[in-house]
Amino acid sequence: MAATTKIEWGDMMIVSGVVVGAATFLFRKAIFGRGKTGEVSAAAAAAALRAAPASHGVASSSSSKSEYSEARDFVSKMRKAGKNVVVFYGSQTGTAEDFATRLGKDMQSAGVRPLVLDPESYDWQCLAGMNENELIVFVLATSGEGEPTDNMEAWFDALASDRENIDDSDIPEFFQPDDKDELDSDMPLSSVSYAVFGLGNNTYEQFNHHARVVDARMRALGATRVGERGEGDDDVDIEEDFAKWKAATLPLVREYLGATGDSGTDDTLQPTWAVAEIEVDADKVWVRGEMGDGSSSSSSSGSSPSEAGTTTIYGTHRPFIAPITVATDLTPSGERHVLHVEFDLEGSGMHYEAGDHLGIYAANSDAEVDLMLHALGLFERADTPICVRATDPFAAQQTLFPGTATTYRAAFRHYLDITDPVPRAQIASLVLPHARSAAAREFIGSLAADKDVHAATVSAGCLTPARLITAVHQIEAAAGVPKDEQLAIPAATAFELCPRMQARLYSISSSARVTPTRVSITAVVLQYNAQTTMAGALPLGASRLGVATNYLLAATNQINSGSLDPVVVTAANALAEAPQFDAKNHVIRSYVNLPSTLPVFVRRSTFRLPADASTPMVMVGPGTGLAPMRAFVQERALLARQSPEKAQGTSLLFFGARSAATDYTYRDELVSLFDDIKKTAPESRVITAFSRDQPQKIYVQHRLAENADLVYRTLLCGKDKLNGPSRAHIYVCGDAKMMAKDVSRALITLIADREGVSEDVAAKWISEMRRLSRYQEDVWS
Repeated sequence: MAATTKIEWGDMMIVSGVVVGAATFLFRKAIFGRGKTGEVSAAAAAAALRAAPASHGVASSSSSKSEYSEARDFVSKMRKAGKNVVVFYGSQTGTAEDFATRLGKDMQSAGVRPLVLDPESYDWQCLAGMNENELIVFVLATSGEGEPTDNMEAWFDALASDRENIDDSDIPEFFQPDDKDELDSDMPLSSVSYAVFGLGNNTYEQFNHHARVVDARMRALGATRVGERGEGDDDVDIEEDFAKWKAATLPLVREYLGATGDSGTDDTLQPTWAVAEIEVDADKVWVRGEMGDGSSSSSSSGSSPSEAGTTTIYGTHRPFIAPITVATDLTPSGERHVLHVEFDLEGSGMHYEAGDHLGIYAANSDAEVDLMLHALGLFERADTPICVRATDPFAAQQTLFPGTATTYRAAFRHYLDITDPVPRAQIASLVLPHARSAAAREFIGSLAADKDVHAATVSAGCLTPARLITAVHQIEAAAGVPKDEQLAIPAATAFELCPRMQARLYSISSSARVTPTRVSITAVVLQYNAQTTMAGALPLGASRLGVATNYLLAATNQINSGSLDPVVVTAANALAEAPQFDAKNHVIRSYVNLPSTLPVFVRRSTFRLPADASTPMVMVGPGTGLAPMRAFVQERALLARQSPEKAQGTSLLFFGARSAATDYTYRDELVSLFDDIKKTAPESRVITAFSRDQPQKIYVQHRLAENADLVYRTLLCGKDKLNGPSRAHIYVCGDAKMMAKDVSRALITLIADREGVSEDVAAKWISEMRRLSRYQEDVWS
């Protein structure tokens, strides 16, 4: 059945009682026939209950939200708001959310009235309620290896109930709209029209899988797509992919909805945010950077965790403020900083497993914040309390931060990401309209109009909003433009230019079986140089620093100095002084009131150890890709110590780095752990590849080939031939663009040679191992 009718409560009670009784009768033998007297089979009882039909507003068992809720009905909300388009985003790092927000603004016109929403807050069962004069748009990022983002998982599971064979998925049971005839059982979405844009990276095996599956399932259920499916490639130029799709799709959307003309200028220039400077008493609720310390929540809704009788559940929207217990540089004599950082989760109620990720909310440095404040002319008012509210009362995001007020400084330090280059579309829509001088219009106009000029100037120079504005001011000053006629960006526009600060995810490098209340990560500190002369001539120079890893480096230096007081570069001279460098020629940034805690949360992963310790595994983790492998090895070693009489499957770890002398992280620990593992799995070992320790470069894929016999024996799992995909597990963590592909090719060649089959056959075996989750990747580009 494709629809569920909303019925009266009394009728529902009668019908449900009859059907549950009937189900109990049908399952009477399973429930009562086999157990001891008086015992009931829980599984059979659950099956009987699942056999009952849905009650008022209740969907089928595939629904994660079974009861109809008007508050979660996006169609009702859209109509009450006077909108005819709803834009849903599936976002993990914030990019898809940013694209959806920008798309909503670009859509605005006399006939197109969009509403941008987070699908996690609404029920997929309402999809069938859309009418032919309305449109739904999906902006969907693909997470991990073809997975939906966390906030789209319930929708994805409903539409694609069979992930292994998508075409065999069940037809979801949608809510029956009151204003429609009974839904078609095979094509329940026949009156629904949609558009879709996917965000992905072609270095991943399942490129744009999330958007492709949703697109296919919507069409299979009868929906009509407006325009082509867009696919953005983050490895090439996802901004340009989005711009091309938008340029081709928006006219079709307007035509479909009967709108006339292009987007309205007045509407598109309407600011997203309204900013007001206010007076705040000391006892009022306002924030200066809190992310969730027991007295405030990073979510714009929900009760305080300090309220009596409530149990705090920590996660993405409410991170736990975790003390940093250990922070050390694993490569003190190396060229780069590779940090080992441990956090105390005691009292959080959070649990993790080897293979999970730790999300960290960091903060921007003093220098970056000051540069932003100077560029906007807000430096003298940096600590003024402000209230920032959405101009659209129906917008999904009503505030940028928890509480009722913050300051300019806190907003740019904690809540906004101010370190990304400005996209070309936003230069056109948000920066160019504020250019008052001919010099500014010419320079900014060229960046907005020509993607090659933008790439060579903004992308290569990593011109953040602050750096772009500062560069324009320098050009205007050189042209003799008076200061009071130079580019002036309002604070509300600046808040729109900068996406919300997102958590950075790191593979956990510890085993919860070994340290259940302490979690560690292993991260290389990011620093690189912008590639333009203009960038080098701007304040702070050409160096660009990763937000989270440099914050962690500052915390590491502070903890190891024995002092909780940071080395402060005062705000008055932060932009004037020459950059400070450490012993590794790494630029040092200052952080005011750097705490010895960080907001963190655990994100579950499918990157998992085999449940049976007798299962062999081949682990490939060069660089910081070693992180989850260290956790796996810790767990296998613990099992070996606890049960030395139980044989384990062979554990092979392929680790690669630049040099053994400076970059062999966790060396002594790995030796000790493998000494334990070898007692129950004698062939287990670490196999290293140090690329710079000999004239020719040697990488992990070369070591796989050199140790082909050992790897093949491990994959055989004691058999004479593979005869299909191996029962062993293969884990790869690290670079997706080159390393992961090279490793896959090396394994395919190895299997083909040893099995005497073609590489095509070996590749199919590898593909089948992926399908069975025996070949897993935790990779990034």
